[in-house]
Amino acid sequence: MKFFSQSVAFLFIAILSIIQPIRAQNESFIMTQIGPNNLLNVPWDLHYGPDGFLWITEKQDGVVVRVNPETGERDELLQLTDLSFAGGQDGLLGMTFHEEFEAGSPFIYLSYTHMISGSRKQKIVRYTYSNNGEDGQLTSPMVLIDRLPSSDDHQSGRLVFGPDQKLYYTIGDQGVKVCDQNLAQFLPSQQEIEAENWTNYPGKVLRINLDGSIPQDNPVIEGVQSHVYSYGHRNPQGLAFGNNGILYSGEHGPSSDDELNRIDAGKNYGWPYVSGFKDNLVYDNDGCHSNETSFTPDNYQDPMLSLFLPNAEKSPNCTDSWQCRPNIAPSSIDFYQSDSIPNWGNSVLITSLKKGRVYKVQLDATGTKVLGEPTQYFYTTNRYRDIAIDPDGKSFYIITDQAGKTSDAAGMNVVRDIQNPGAILKFTYQKPVSNNQLNANSIFKIWQDRSRNSLIIESNNESNKPCIAELINSQGQVVQRYSNLKPGIKTKPIKGIVPGVYVLNLHDKNQFWQKRIILK
Repeated sequence: MKFFSQSVAFLFIAILSIIQPIRAQNESFIMTQIGPNNLLNVPWDLHYGPDGFLWITEKQDGVVVRVNPETGERDELLQLTDLSFAGGQDGLLGMTFHEEFEAGSPFIYLSYTHMISGSRKQKIVRYTYSNNGEDGQLTSPMVLIDRLPSSDDHQSGRLVFGPDQKLYYTIGDQGVKVCDQNLAQFLPSQQEIEAENWTNYPGKVLRINLDGSIPQDNPVIEGVQSHVYSYGHRNPQGLAFGNNGILYSGEHGPSSDDELNRIDAGKNYGWPYVSGFKDNLVYDNDGCHSNETSFTPDNYQDPMLSLFLPNAEKSPNCTDSWQCRPNIAPSSIDFYQSDSIPNWGNSVLITSLKKGRVYKVQLDATGTKVLGEPTQYFYTTNRYRDIAIDPDGKSFYIITDQAGKTSDAAGMNVVRDIQNPGAILKFTYQKPVSNNQLNANSIFKIWQDRSRNSLIIESNNESNKPCIAELINSQGQVVQRYSNLKPGIKTKPIKGIVPGVYVLNLHDKNQFWQKRIILK
C-alpha cells in the first residue's frame, strides 16, 4: 500500500511579525515544507517514529500513513474498514508506539470511532507493524477495550504510552452544555465497572493496562476503582509525558481559560464548575462556573497555566467576536527536553488551531511550576493540529488542518484561507555563530531603495569570502535568506515583506555581524 508524492522540500518564508502581549523570542528558525499541500487528508495525530519516519493518523479516512521526512514519500500502512466519521471530532484519532517498538514489540495502539447497534462508540486496538523493506503494514488487530463513549464533539482522543507500561487516553465531555447532564464530574459505580459499562467515562483521563484491563494501582475514587485516572476535564486534546515522568495535558476552555495541567492520580480538575483557575473570572457566564470558589472537593487541582485569563482588556483593534475571545484552541502538546536550543529544556510546546502558532511554556527544574509568560513561535496562516520533536532537538514537525478559521499575524482578525492545508511543516533551529556586532557598521551597510521593494546591502568583508545574509523578523524567524553574497553592493528583493523592525545577520564561515533595520 505504498504511494508516492512529489518531493517538495522547499524553503517557505514566514513573512509576518507578531503583535501580542507575549514575550518575543531571540532564536532563529528556518521553515521548510515536507511534500506538497494536501499531502495529508484531515490529519490528527503525529509522531516522530522510532524508525526515523513521521507517523500520522488521518481521521476522516481511517488511514495510518508513514512519511519520509526527507522526501515527502508516503506509505499507507492501514485503512480501517469499520470506521465511523460524522465530520466532527470523531474518526481515527490517537496513536502511540509500544516502548519497545524496535526491540521485539512492534506494536501500534490506535483509537477510533465505530458503530455498535446504531450507536457511536470508541475503541482502542493494538496492531502489529511489519515492513519487508518497501511496503509497511499494520496487521493482526487486537481490541483492548471497546464501547467507550464517543461523540463528534469534544472527543479529545489523545493516546500515549506511559513509562509505567500503561496506556493513557483522554475522553472529552462530548460537548454537553447542560451542567447537570455533563458527565465530567460523574464517576462510574462498582456495578457499572463489573458490567463493563463505561457510560460515565466522558471528561476523564483513563489509565489502561496493555490488555485493556484496569490497573491494580489505579486510584480509588469515591470507593470505586476503574480506568479513571483523573476527571473534571472539558476537552483535553493534548497529552504528553515529560522526561521527568510527569504527565501533562492541554485542554480547550470555553472561549477563555485554555489549560495546561499536570495530571495526577485521582485529582478533580473542576469542569464544568471551574474553568481555568478557581477565581470567579469567567468570559461567558453559562451558569456552571459563575461561582467557581464554591466548588470545594478535597481532591480539586488548579491548572498550571490558563491561556488566557478572561478579564484581560480586549484590544480595540480586534474585529471579530470569535477572535477576540481570550483563548488559543490548544490542539496538542509535546515536552521538550534537550540542550540543542539554549534555555529551551524543560518546556511544554502547545499548538494552536486558532492562532496558527506554537506557545512555549517554560517550567522550573521540577517540571511542576510555570516560569514567566508563554512565548510564541512559528506563526503561519494555518491551523496547527499536532507537533513532534526531532530526536536531535533542533527540528520541529507540525501537521496542519485542511480548512477552518485561524488568525492573522496580529491575532486580531479571522483568516479563512489556510496557507498550507493538510501539510507537514518543519522548523529548524539555526545556531548563531560568533558575534562581532560592535564593528558591524564598518563591515556592511543596509538600506531600502526608493520603491521599498528592494534591500541594498553593501558588504566590505575584507576576507573576500562569500557571505550569507538572513533577514529576521520580531519572532526570530528567517523571512528572507540570501546566499553567496560577495563584497560590494548587492540589490535584493523584499517585495511582500510587511513593514516593521527586523535584524539582518551577515556571516561567513568564521565571522558574524548583526544589524537592526526598520522596513517601511
